[in-house]
Amino acid sequence: IRNIVKESSSIRSSTVSFTEQLQKAQSEINTLKTRLAESEKDMLFDALTNVLNRRAFNTDIEAQISSAPAGTCMILIDIDHFKIFNDNFGHQLGDLVLKTVAKRIQEACRDGIKLYRFGGEEFAIIVPSSQFRVARQLAEGIRRALEKLSVKDRRSDKVIDSITASFGVAEWKPKQNVSQLIEATDKLLYEAKRLGRNRVMPIAN
Repeated sequence: IRNIVKESSSIRSSTVSFTEQLQKAQSEINTLKTRLAESEKDMLFDALTNVLNRRAFNTDIEAQISSAPAGTCMILIDIDHFKIFNDNFGHQLGDLVLKTVAKRIQEACRDGIKLYRFGGEEFAIIVPSSQFRVARQLAEGIRRALEKLSVKDRRSDKVIDSITASFGVAEWKPKQNVSQLIEATDKLLYEAKRLGRNRVMPIAN
């Protein structure tokens, strides 16, 4: 009987030890999953503005054009005279302008519409399964909202209240690939800047 009790106690102890090891392993797996999720987020989000980055844009626009291209619109946004902000006020305030602009644009993006930092002072928006006039109205609404922005450096009390942006809006055309859609949108953005900035191109559908 003594031996049976001893063996039973040993088995119980081994079971407890195994359970503890299992719990520890599960905890380590959960930690690794969390780190992996954070790493994946870092790969898809811009560190400064906390909006999706160019890599995410490339993935999403390819998926959109492959699965449901009809009605897909793209908006390109370029902050006007951004280099002057950096030169006159410093890169720290320039970064603050980028973050503030990104936040304001993000507030306007709803119902599956996504914002991306395209590069430098450029942002891109994918408007899925919509009408061109809806995408253009969105761009115009954002343009007006940016005009009202004011950014202040708390340390120096410097204020930037002349923030504007230029916009190009294009709709996917049948047989058009992603590169052609980006090129079409970029041409319209260039036209907006050529005509004096702070405007949405084309003027009308």
